[in-house]
Amino acid sequence: MYLQTNFFQEILDKAPAEIIVADPEYRYLYANPSAVTDADLREWMVGKTNEEFCRRAGRSEVIARARRMVFEKVLRTGKMVEWTEAIRDEKGVLQHYMHRVTPVREGDGGISKVIIYAIRITEGKEYEEKIRRSENKYRDLYNYSQALICTHDMNGRLLAVNPAVCRTLGYAEEEMVGRNLMEFLPEKHRARFGEEYVKAIHRRDNNLSGEFCVLNKDGKEIHLLYRNYRREEPGEEPYIIGFSQDITDRITMERELRVTKQLTDDVARAKESFLAHMSHEIRTPMNGILGIASLLNKTRLDVQQRNYLQLIQESANNLLVIVNDILDLEKIVAGKLQLESIPFKIVDKIATTIQSFIYRAEEKELGLVFQNSIPGDLVVDGDPYRLSQVLNNLLSNALKFTNEGHIRVTTGISVREEDAVVIEVVVSDTGIGISPERLATIFEPFEQADATISRKYGGTGLGLAICKHMVEMQNGELLVKSEKGKGSAFIIRVPYHLSIEAMQEKEIRQETDYKSLGHRKILVAEDVELNQYLARHILESWEFEVVIVNNGLEALQALEHATFDCILMDVQMPEMDGIEATQHIRRLPDPVKANIPIIALTANALKGDSEKYLAAGMNDYLAKPFDEERLFQVIYRNLAYYKTPVLSEAPGSAAAGDRESGSGSGDHPFKNNNNSNTMTTPANPRLYDLSMVQSVSGGDEGFIRKMVALFIETVPQNMTDLKNAMKQENWDQVGKTAHKLKSTIDSMGIKSIRQEIRTVEANAKQKEAIQEIPALVGMIDNVIEECILQLKTEIMN
Repeated sequence: MYLQTNFFQEILDKAPAEIIVADPEYRYLYANPSAVTDADLREWMVGKTNEEFCRRAGRSEVIARARRMVFEKVLRTGKMVEWTEAIRDEKGVLQHYMHRVTPVREGDGGISKVIIYAIRITEGKEYEEKIRRSENKYRDLYNYSQALICTHDMNGRLLAVNPAVCRTLGYAEEEMVGRNLMEFLPEKHRARFGEEYVKAIHRRDNNLSGEFCVLNKDGKEIHLLYRNYRREEPGEEPYIIGFSQDITDRITMERELRVTKQLTDDVARAKESFLAHMSHEIRTPMNGILGIASLLNKTRLDVQQRNYLQLIQESANNLLVIVNDILDLEKIVAGKLQLESIPFKIVDKIATTIQSFIYRAEEKELGLVFQNSIPGDLVVDGDPYRLSQVLNNLLSNALKFTNEGHIRVTTGISVREEDAVVIEVVVSDTGIGISPERLATIFEPFEQADATISRKYGGTGLGLAICKHMVEMQNGELLVKSEKGKGSAFIIRVPYHLSIEAMQEKEIRQETDYKSLGHRKILVAEDVELNQYLARHILESWEFEVVIVNNGLEALQALEHATFDCILMDVQMPEMDGIEATQHIRRLPDPVKANIPIIALTANALKGDSEKYLAAGMNDYLAKPFDEERLFQVIYRNLAYYKTPVLSEAPGSAAAGDRESGSGSGDHPFKNNNNSNTMTTPANPRLYDLSMVQSVSGGDEGFIRKMVALFIETVPQNMTDLKNAMKQENWDQVGKTAHKLKSTIDSMGIKSIRQEIRTVEANAKQKEAIQEIPALVGMIDNVIEECILQLKTEIMN
């Protein structure tokens, strides 16, 4: 018996579970080492109550009460109770235990003892907690996700839907689960459901994605973007889990955008058509006005008539500037403005542009000073027209807004590299200036420095916006500095690549020979009588035979009965326009007539027009209004035996250079002014040009000789007065004398010192850069002396 007792005692002591025995009063009778590891505490606790033990072991009263409640329940029910308890061990780590409290009955059915069995379940509890949290997380994702989530079987029957599906479609969950997806599709899409979706999910093992349309409870179409996955669990039927996103707003927006884009395209086409027609309707009469004015200029006019003619030409050109500004701005906004890249002498281009403003500056009694620091032989690759356009606008503004003082153009090279330069041009004035608050918006379209400027000075406010865009298109910058009431300075910086080959070319002055093409027969299709007269007058002056018709249909009829060397075809004409007529001509059976050169005459100036004309079969095009030179160039390009373009080149222009041999041929329209076949210029070129004197003389040679005699007689004394005033530093007198000489030099056409005399006048009046005046006066004196010698030799003798 003793051995048996020891056996059971040993088993209880070594059991891995906690075993405690208590009497019905919850006094401890036994505790094994697993329950209480401290032997002294284990011995002490025998006979002690649960509450006494908890106090001794440092357990909280909450634990003591919880244990007592479970113990009392076991006594009350007589059944085993299972419960879990969480307490911290001696290291402070939370441990979880599962307790089983079992009553032990006596023979009479009463409870004599209670056995408390406990095992540590911390790891299992933690695992359960992780699973619970994971389930909660995914349940929350499922319930609170904005994505529409559902599951359905392989035939489309819904197994589950999340709340987002219910919210989007307006159904309760029980209204959807168990129904087939096809029931929620619009009638027009149901036939495709089985073929395109159900068969696809049976065929594929991976995912399926696309767009489909469903109806909500109110019958409204909802567009969904879905991606569905096929899932298979061991022992279970495969099913589909689907994720969808409501893209109804996006689809609606796309439809609206398509409508808006169509509307925008229609508006853009309407605007382009309007601009084309506006350009045509303005340019066509302007072509006639400028053409007739050009012809009138060739007749004998008195001074008053010539002044009136100049006003007509200036007004017409101003109107064309406004039209061009609007078209240029439209091209810039549409990204269709193209830049040229040709070699040109930048100093010549700037100087030529400035020279066109000299007389306007003189009319306002303003000084126009050109201070250049760029080498005269510098040739760059770029767009000379756009540079000239920007300078023209800035100089026009400077003249417009300056009532006294001067305008100064300063040029230089701000950055120089081996093959590139950055050219800086500063246009400054002493005009009305710009207020600080207006400087920020001065380059915006239709903006002007002051609201009253448009009323007082005119203009559209487009010029500076166009200038800035053009400069920036060339990777440059346009800046402004200004102080209201004191003037403004506009700074242009544009990078250019150097044109080394062009800088090394020899230079030659050339002029156009309008009769170099010989006798030609030209058909002109033009519906405006004024333009007909202009074309006939110009062409017949070249000894061309001219046939005029009023529209494309008449052009076809004329071509049936005669052969022509070239057709000048207006684009917009009644009955049949120029494009349709050209297409008919290109289909003629006669190969000679079918391939006749056709040149479009157009008042349109929009980007894409030229491509349209060439695509229709035209060989070339010429924009109205055109002058005699440009008309000859385009005809020559298409008719001459030699394909060298006809240019009216200024001395030293970058385009001038060596030409192929035969340029002195009778078929070539170039003549060298020095009547030599060599490329060298005369050793002592003529310094004067009496064109203006001759035009005023009306052919009276005596008048011309008298003008020359007066020049020879008076100018030396004027030069003496100028030099004396300079030595005495009487700058006011220097300015007055230079001003007197200026008109005389212009009348005699002494262009080589035209700018220098103006610089002397402006510097003397403003008392600026007076250290430059002696050198300029010395140069002027030398040129005048040489000019007088030439006049005495060539005119007076």
